[in-house]
Amino acid sequence: MTSVQDVLIVLESAGFERLPRPLTVVGTQFDFEAAARGVNTSHDLVLVATDQVPLRRLQRLVAGLARSLDLAASRRPVSLVHLGGIAASDRIELERYARILPVASVSPDIAEIEEAIAVLLPLKLPNADLVHGSDPVNEVMAVLNISKDTSDHIALLNAAADGPAAVRETLRRYANSGAGWSDQVEDNDD
Repeated sequence: MTSVQDVLIVLESAGFERLPRPLTVVGTQFDFEAAARGVNTSHDLVLVATDQVPLRRLQRLVAGLARSLDLAASRRPVSLVHLGGIAASDRIELERYARILPVASVSPDIAEIEEAIAVLLPLKLPNADLVHGSDPVNEVMAVLNISKDTSDHIALLNAAADGPAAVRETLRRYANSGAGWSDQVEDNDD
């Protein structure tokens, strides 16, 4: 399998649609090595080229495509995935017409391709459970080896959600009940 095919596979797995070759816009054909377009949330037109295409030819192709898209009043952003090294001066010329996503290697692995075209791919967010962890009260109970049957400890931990004053009040009531004291204040009218 070629690197161009690998790029297309990554794009297709991200919701892009492979376009037939040669790419035809407003009746004009453009012979890029491959092309794909976003079909759902992405509207990008993605071109794929290797360092086997002479830079002058590639520049003419990209410039001609940009003019044809302008004639068609297309609002699709154009990105060029370029496999193989590209000189800074050549990249600057190409960037006049498209966003350049260079892949330094001529035969990259899938991870290199994904890294190079990351701006085209949907974000991979971590699992919410891993980000937020489990319930903090349960974590504290596990560390302190408190069973669910210990209602006084659970009340103290639950009070922590309301702040230090609530913890002090819950602890005071716990200590008073252990000492046999009542929370009621006695009237001493002697």
